[in-house]
Amino acid sequence: MGAERRKGAPHAGRQARTVNQSRSIDLHHHTVLEALRDFVRFYNGCVRSGYRGRIEVIHGYGSNGSGGIIREELRKFLSAHDSIFGEFLPGESLRNPGVTIVYAKDTLAPLVYGSGSYSGGSRGKGRF
Repeated sequence: MGAERRKGAPHAGRQARTVNQSRSIDLHHHTVLEALRDFVRFYNGCVRSGYRGRIEVIHGYGSNGSGGIIREELRKFLSAHDSIFGEFLPGESLRNPGVTIVYAKDTLAPLVYGSGSYSGGSRGKGRF
């Protein structure tokens, strides 16, 4: 299921190689704005390369264990752009609240600091 065989027969005595149909980005140790900016760049790179599969966004679950600010703000961002993503899968349904799964569809406009495109709260200014 998450992998498929490459075309062509494997060499004698060698196992067929598999292609991972998922890509991931780790947003630990980012500010909220850095995390969102890097996510948009990574996501757009995937879409522009023709990739339309699953993207695993690793953001952690917060140092207090009740949900990190990056997770909260990323999911707000995804919800606000639902026409681009369609849907996303919170990691809680996979028993891992430190990830969010997104499916590549269309490109996003780049985030520009001070553009008004994103207005995180004052909590978004610290490092996580």
